[in-house]
Amino acid sequence: MPGYDDDDWVGEPPEGRHSRDRAKPEFWNQRWPLAWLGLIIALVVLIVVILVAR
Repeated sequence: MPGYDDDDWVGEPPEGRHSRDRAKPEFWNQRWPLAWLGLIIALVVLIVVILVAR
C-alpha cells in the first residue's frame, strides 16, 4: 500500500483538470447525435452478422 493518500492532497490540481470557473456543465446537457449514429451502425453490423451466421 502506498505511503500517501490521493484524497488528502492540497494545492494545485493534477494536470488535465479544469478549475470550476473554466468548467462548462452545459456541454454535458447537449444532445450527442454521433452517439446515436454509432449505436445505429453497431445494430446494423450486429444484424448483418446474425444473418450471415445463419
